Amino acid sequence: MSLIEDHSIVRSGLRLLLESGGHEVLAEYERAEEALADPKTPDVYLLDLNLPGMGGLEALPELSNRAMVLVLSMHEEPLYVSEAFKRGARGYLSKRAVDVTLLDALSSLARGERYLPPELAVGLADYVSEPGPEELSERERAVIAALASGLSLKQAAARLGISHKTASTYKQRALAKLGIKSSDLVRWARDHGLA
Repeated sequence: MSLIEDHSIVRSGLRLLLESGGHEVLAEYERAEEALADPKTPDVYLLDLNLPGMGGLEALPELSNRAMVLVLSMHEEPLYVSEAFKRGARGYLSKRAVDVTLLDALSSLARGERYLPPELAVGLADYVSEPGPEELSERERAVIAALASGLSLKQAAARLGISHKTASTYKQRALAKLGIKSSDLVRWARDHGLA
């Protein structure tokens, strides 16, 4: 197993936990680029998403072509969980859950299973059952993102180079497609990575 985590104190704690559970730590890296440049390939990468340089999500496809990847992140939002699995992760854990849960996750991966703890699975199930940004046209997404960033409809229209009426039409179409109210727009946009 190899650790890709930029905080040395976290790496030290993970190493102790893993070794106490009978796992060998082959290498430790502060950056994803270091892991990708190393010809040694572990059976599992334990990957943080917030890294200097190349982020964990960006590195995931290439890392997952080399070994199984278990994401260990402070991000518990369904958007991150979903994206990590799409890019090849075999499991996902919150950093708040690091204890025996990590060893359980590694056992699941060793059996060829995916791993997602129940508290993250519930959020992911709700997320995938909701209409996503892919339901919207490019212009509808742009208007929603601008509104969610705090702009008024008039300011969003000016930023996008369209009339106020056109921006209002895109907003109404987006709300209808998503089945949400205007008051839920900012929360929806944040949950789906548009804000």
